Amino acid sequence: MWIFWVLASSVFLAFYDLSKKASVRNNAVAPVLLFSSIAGASAYVAALGAVGGIRSAVCVSPQDLALIGIKCLIVSTSWLLTFCALRTLPITIATPIRASAPSLVFVLAFFLYGEIPTAVQGIGMLLVFAGYFTFSWAGRHEGIDFLRSRAVWFAVGGMCMSALSGIWDKFILQRCQIPVEAVQFWFQLGLVAVYATMLCFRRISGMARDRFEWRWTIPVTGILLSMADWLYFHGLAMPEVPISICSLMRRFSVVITFLLGAALFHERNLKRKGLALSMIVLGVALLCL
Repeated sequence: MWIFWVLASSVFLAFYDLSKKASVRNNAVAPVLLFSSIAGASAYVAALGAVGGIRSAVCVSPQDLALIGIKCLIVSTSWLLTFCALRTLPITIATPIRASAPSLVFVLAFFLYGEIPTAVQGIGMLLVFAGYFTFSWAGRHEGIDFLRSRAVWFAVGGMCMSALSGIWDKFILQRCQIPVEAVQFWFQLGLVAVYATMLCFRRISGMARDRFEWRWTIPVTGILLSMADWLYFHGLAMPEVPISICSLMRRFSVVITFLLGAALFHERNLKRKGLALSMIVLGVALLCL
């Protein structure tokens, strides 16, 4: 049953990535993060209120609230880095980099939860890294040096924080058994608080120099992610769900994002990028075995 929840989450995640790229392309990152987070939190609170679940979501212990707060900091950092990368990087490069996060989840899951990869899964991880190398080759044809590009390092940093978030999700949902509704309720409100504080600081300090343009995709981005997270949390909360496999299946959204993103944003070098993506997808498939 958890497979249905995770696969449904991956579909919403694919359209979230497309909406995110449309929102942040040549736009100020901090306001986009704040307004999309407000839209996502508002949609979730409204849905929770419609089914009478707000009271159970609000009532958590201070310890649980602190654990959810740590998740907020991890995810807000991941989003900030990812949005900064997407502002300039082609979506056909930035999204596959983020989709390789499950390979890092496998490493962390091995050390933290004792989830031991097989020889086939080891080959899968090697294919993911080979896909990285191929993307760097494709990026050079667009003037992107993977080792020197700040946007690429933003994408890699966002991927690392995303992997850490997956490990933390398993800890708070399965080990600590915090209810899904409570996690998402406080997590989304926490994101709004973090990004509002960040935007205010940037305004006061005079760092907010980028021009902000309102786009209809900004609230859609938050709502799509809210739906994707709700489905993902429900799948992950089920007992005995391996976080490494769950994270991998969710990232199959990259196939939809790649195909639609290439058409919508008229991106180049699709054959080279397609080869790199195929390596990553095949590696991810082997990791699921």
